[in-house]
Amino acid sequence: MTEPITPHEYVSIIRDNVLFFGIDINVLPVIASKLQKLAVKKDAFIFKQNDDVKGLYLIQSGKVQIATCHNNKIYVLSHALSNHVFGEFLLLGDGIRTTSAIALEESELLYLSIHDFHELVAIFSTQFPQQFEAIANRITQRLCWNQISIALRLSPLFLELSEEIVRTLIKELKTDSVRANTLLYQKGVNSTELCIVVDGRFQISKVVDNEKIILDVVGRGETIGEIGVLCDTVRTADITAIRDSIVSRLSRESFEKILLLFPLEINRAFSKNIAHRLSHKKKHNHAVETFTIALIILSPSISSRKIAKCLTDELKNYGSTSVVDSEMIDRTFGRKNTAQSDFTDVGNNALLHWLAEWEIAHKNVIYVVDPEVNNWTLRCLRESDHIVFVTDANDSTVQKPFEQQILSELKDSSKKQTLLIMHNAEKQVPDSTTKWLMSRKIELHHHVRYDNQHDFGRVARFLVGKAVGLVLGGGGARGFAHVGVIRAFNDLKIPIDLIGGNSMGAIIAAGSALQWEHKEMIQRTLKLCLGGDNFTLPFVSLLSGKKMAEGLRNMFGDVEIEDLWHHFFSISCNISRAKVMVHHEGSLTQAVLNSNSPPGLFPPQVQNGDLLVDGALLNNVPVDVMRRYNESGVVIGIDVNAREDLLNNTNISGGISGWDILFNKLNPFSSSMTIPNIAAILSRSSMIGGISQRKKMMEGYADLYLQLSVNQFSMMDYKSAEKIAEIGYQYALIELQNWLDTQRN
Repeated sequence: MTEPITPHEYVSIIRDNVLFFGIDINVLPVIASKLQKLAVKKDAFIFKQNDDVKGLYLIQSGKVQIATCHNNKIYVLSHALSNHVFGEFLLLGDGIRTTSAIALEESELLYLSIHDFHELVAIFSTQFPQQFEAIANRITQRLCWNQISIALRLSPLFLELSEEIVRTLIKELKTDSVRANTLLYQKGVNSTELCIVVDGRFQISKVVDNEKIILDVVGRGETIGEIGVLCDTVRTADITAIRDSIVSRLSRESFEKILLLFPLEINRAFSKNIAHRLSHKKKHNHAVETFTIALIILSPSISSRKIAKCLTDELKNYGSTSVVDSEMIDRTFGRKNTAQSDFTDVGNNALLHWLAEWEIAHKNVIYVVDPEVNNWTLRCLRESDHIVFVTDANDSTVQKPFEQQILSELKDSSKKQTLLIMHNAEKQVPDSTTKWLMSRKIELHHHVRYDNQHDFGRVARFLVGKAVGLVLGGGGARGFAHVGVIRAFNDLKIPIDLIGGNSMGAIIAAGSALQWEHKEMIQRTLKLCLGGDNFTLPFVSLLSGKKMAEGLRNMFGDVEIEDLWHHFFSISCNISRAKVMVHHEGSLTQAVLNSNSPPGLFPPQVQNGDLLVDGALLNNVPVDVMRRYNESGVVIGIDVNAREDLLNNTNISGGISGWDILFNKLNPFSSSMTIPNIAAILSRSSMIGGISQRKKMMEGYADLYLQLSVNQFSMMDYKSAEKIAEIGYQYALIELQNWLDTQRN
């Protein structure tokens, strides 16, 4: 319940408050007319972290605790008493609370809603511009204090210090803004201060043998130079801002001053932190590990707002997500061209702190650049962790001046770059992708259909490191179980963002990457396998391989791997150099063929003079390869080959001829011989090396490794394809559901 303030109360309430101290006496009645009284009971929340910002508060009487929560742990930042102000982030537009406020005793508050505050801003900016600037600067200072408090509270160095020590420390700190790509400290220079990262990112690097080696990246809440402030040492590495950043510096003189005041606490804190550093067990303690994206639209026909919304809808699954563009900045600050301020402008400090607060409040932030290279566009590039270009597939692949300017700005940047190639909904298979990629330094590209949220979901998972990679092993006819596994993935709505495989697994993976339905995969693959091949003079192999090559060309045509909807790879074994080859670009047909050449059975493929055979020789289920492509995402391996196979054979010691085996099969009175044919032996032999690596693959690389029990079928039992696929489907439904349940818990 709130009630308006009576006119005669305004002077005593407002004039001595830190936010309005010294404001013209003629302005105070305008402010007072907007205030409302608010009574809060003891232990009641005034607002909670992640709540929408609805107003700011002044304490008339009582006591309020301000705290933040990180990794389910509460960190007390400060206590506000009579005449203090809190919750003032709203000057900078609608937002989300980065802290919680709870009344420690019954309190009387004065409340100013965000709507009324915006009305005051409109009045001040026209009628009392100097007063408006004074209030805006104080709110920026308060924001800075709040951000420093959060950084200190989440820093391992200052985590356990009392509120009194933290307040004393903050008074001694000098806070600066550091432009991206600026050297903060240089190797070999004397270290005379401790630096606390309030916001942004810094890269720690050394040059060894003319090569730059990145040692670490530090962000909000982390410190630089603890040992230097204690001892007269020199910097051992270069430290460079890789984003526009805010730092607070503690000089050696200020450190010694605080050390005299709190010797036991400071010595304990520094000793524990240095011991932690020396143990090489780094633990990130960022308040919010915000992920930022610069969204760059290359085609005039594409709506940046629409693309940003589609991405936002998917990124929200991984934390609070917001979009920031130049129009929003101007609207928020109530001044045109605020977004176009340069880093050296007077207004840069306020904007930098606003962006810092916005990133504390949101897990993901999409910065939408303007359609030209201006100060806002350059700021977006500096603020971003990842650059996302968006183009229409029907546009010219030639770089336009705008893109060339952007790339020029990024030429020395190590930031990841992704290209989204947009297609109409009816597009079956993309084409000409290599033309887009040839002249661009792109980490990854994605084919996306307009209005297809599944495609945007795939992009979002890649951006936040949550992509799902599926690896399918070889196994001849047993590989049809993979079709059932993919069907189970679809039924359980588990996405497949990357897919790779070996031998039969590579064939099924290629069909999945082309988004074939499971029945189509079975039909097409079965036609290939039942087509057989021609025996040839066994100089290189038993079979010529011509029908296999022709069958794969009929299946996949001229499709390039770069044109696939899902990212794909296959592997082969280079027997010329005794190493695994990974095929992730170029002809899809050739990549699958390279992976389907069992030595002795089919002739090896020749690439640059080297001989390539079935990858099962070294790595039948290449989850380690998938982990390289999907470092922080999910990797699931599917194995259809038993460790033990071709068992209980008839003893043929002393040798045997094919004529003996043929006669045994034709003679109804002789004891039946159990012996595999040459194709089964060669196929099994080619997998032994890969099968022996199974335990290492399971333990080291895969988040989930499923070994399907289909060894009752021979590797040549292609006529049982549908039955094998059904077994794979039923098994995967249960195992994948169990895995999903453990992920949710």
